[in-house]
Amino acid sequence: MAAKKSAKKARKSRSWKDIDQEVKAKSMSSTALKRAIFSRCRKLALYVAVVVVLASGAKLLLMTEGISAALTKAGKSLPIKQIEIESDALSRDWVLSYLDLDQEGSNLLGIDLEGLKERLEFNAQVSSVKIARQLPDTLYISIQEREPIARVLAEDVERGRITLLVDRHGVVYEGIGYDSRRISALPFLDGIRLKRIEGQYEAIDGMDDVGKLLTETLEIAPHIYRTWKVVSLEDLPKLIVKSNFAKEIVFEPVPTDYLRQLDELDYIIDYHKSHSYKSIAKVDLTMNSQVPVTHVAIGR
Repeated sequence: MAAKKSAKKARKSRSWKDIDQEVKAKSMSSTALKRAIFSRCRKLALYVAVVVVLASGAKLLLMTEGISAALTKAGKSLPIKQIEIESDALSRDWVLSYLDLDQEGSNLLGIDLEGLKERLEFNAQVSSVKIARQLPDTLYISIQEREPIARVLAEDVERGRITLLVDRHGVVYEGIGYDSRRISALPFLDGIRLKRIEGQYEAIDGMDDVGKLLTETLEIAPHIYRTWKVVSLEDLPKLIVKSNFAKEIVFEPVPTDYLRQLDELDYIIDYHKSHSYKSIAKVDLTMNSQVPVTHVAIGR
């Protein structure tokens, strides 16, 4: 009887409740621990970066809106206190009057820069324009003007005969503000017909060669250039120059330069002056090796 009780007692002791539940977890290696810590730190850094970017974007948006609102508000009462003008011949007073900027109380932020630029470039003397605002109170205007190389006479209904200027691209315009001595030294153009289109003169053909000839002559032989009075385009592509000593000089346009023809002309003029000739009728520099001088000597 006692043995049966002992057996029952033994069987009861094998219940799962009697088993020791305290099992020790396997310890983590140092390498695995480092990886886990690094992974968590990386995720945390990513979250922080996202928060910073969002905050910076919101701050920039608020700043931009604030600046825009401030400029808009200031524009209602931001007068132009200073106007800086850069130009060669056009005077400050002329520019201010032409653009109606001589009125007080002009608004710097409300002014139409593109409109001012178009008005200036409509004047044929103006080649290009740059206009900019310089906060807080300055308007900057830079004007690039055309370089005249010749003069031309024209008839005006109200003013009669007037003198116009021409640049090397054939643009015709009334010169404003140029030095009178500089203009009086320019030769006149002949053998052309001026045409007006919408208040402007049509460009003259053949002026590229004229500009090249005049520029090179002024650089290479200024003593010859100063005697030139008229350049005729009536026999294009040949150019005919009328001067004090040589009454008619015929040039042939060349792709490179006029050096050979100018050297030959200089020699011919020196030769005839040294032989006491007062003038010669014609020098044809297109004849190359042939004798270029005809009707030599008008008086001796």
